[in-house]
Amino acid sequence: MTQSAQDVLAQIPRLVDAQDAAALAGLSEHSDKAIRKAARKAVHTLRSRGVHIPEGPTKSWTPGALAEGDTAAAAAMLDVASAPAITRLLVAFPVADGRGQLWVAALTAFDQVVGFNAYAQTDGQRGRVLRDWDRQAGGRSVPVEWARARIRWAREQTLRLGVSAPTALNDALIHLGDAPPARPSSFLSDFVDERDPAAVDRLLLAVGAPSWPPLLAVEPFLKRVTEANPNMTQETPESERASALLAAVDGDLELRGALQGPIANLLEDAAIGLWLASNDELSRGVSGLARQLRGDAPEALPWIPRLLGLQIAATMNAMNQQQRRSAG
Repeated sequence: MTQSAQDVLAQIPRLVDAQDAAALAGLSEHSDKAIRKAARKAVHTLRSRGVHIPEGPTKSWTPGALAEGDTAAAAAMLDVASAPAITRLLVAFPVADGRGQLWVAALTAFDQVVGFNAYAQTDGQRGRVLRDWDRQAGGRSVPVEWARARIRWAREQTLRLGVSAPTALNDALIHLGDAPPARPSSFLSDFVDERDPAAVDRLLLAVGAPSWPPLLAVEPFLKRVTEANPNMTQETPESERASALLAAVDGDLELRGALQGPIANLLEDAAIGLWLASNDELSRGVSGLARQLRGDAPEALPWIPRLLGLQIAATMNAMNQQQRRSAG
């Protein structure tokens, strides 16, 4: 089993905790036997808890009674609220003879595909979906080609890690187009407000950062903090603890990569989600945080200790859950 397959296996308990049935259903058809087995066991666990498990890609997707003959163009939507640190991209488009497809792709902050389903649709069904999306987003929309490019980019990153892409995604390549030469940047790249650090707590709360799983390694810099400050405790003033943390992460290239990559990725997608919900002020602020992280030496930003504190808590929580599972 490749290391990347082990990474996917490590994500499965988090998907169970988040009750992300769609992502687990996608992994249950994975080419890796161990991933397939673990995902199917996780699906069974969710089903026993009463969680609805979506049908597979061979089933028709029918949201209700729909008027036939309703023709509609292609459209896309983004969902960041269904599962922590997972971006779900949905694309609906016509194929031929009154038929179409609805894609539902689940992508991680690391641009890995952890779920992909393709559902058959009639023109009427697609029209109903597009009207629902238009109503929910107040007329705002996600560019279809951007969504396709993001999915295709994630597929290539998944393959580069030695992990097979979902079969349904491979079958969809004819409609995806060529792989982009670089990760598609946010289509809201100009919708930015460089925020004062005082607003960061509100922004991180708005994007659900307290619920994110561990996305970076906290042990190395925590060790440096402890070694440099042996008398530091929870009673130490927050400003002193923040200064010690910034000193410990100064020049940390591994942390820098995590901030510039998966963390900034999540913030960019979260900003789009806020924009679709017409929360423009928050969207601009979160876009500003993402832009700061894409810059040089983001580990030196004065608000980074707040973000690292959330990741430290997520790591501790994950370790406690693993211990409970092992004990059980």
